[in-house]
Amino acid sequence: ALRLSLARVSLGDVVSDAVASATPLAAVRRVSLVAANGNWPTVRGSERELSRIVLNLLRNAIRHTPSDRTVVVTGGRDAGAGWLAVTDSCGGIPESDLPRLFEVAFRGEAARTPGGGAGLGLAIVRGLVLAHHGEVSVANVGGGCRFLVRLPAA
Repeated sequence: ALRLSLARVSLGDVVSDAVASATPLAAVRRVSLVAANGNWPTVRGSERELSRIVLNLLRNAIRHTPSDRTVVVTGGRDAGAGWLAVTDSCGGIPESDLPRLFEVAFRGEAARTPGGGAGLGLAIVRGLVLAHHGEVSVANVGGGCRFLVRLPAA
């Protein structure tokens, strides 16, 4: 069982650090990585685990986005929650795969390429988000997909 040490955490700071960490990978893959300036919320969470959530989402998005395309991170607040979204240009995920995407070791057919992941990153994201009493979802949007994380506001 994971026991989190919760505190007030600036989601903007977490995203900024994760983007800085993922930028070298994005550069190697020739993917643009953009964190939108905006109204980043303060959430109740564990900075270490929140960083892992964001970094896993960024690495996943970068891995599946073709060269010369973009991954965008946005965030905001609404109805007592803070949120962040990672939107990529992967071309979308088969609708039949979406419900299983956060399962341990699940890898859709398109992900079964040499050098691909083990199918743990998104399962870890889901587990950490749930441990924060939050929600995570994914949807296909305009030529890619959007991972949305909602967390309790501080």
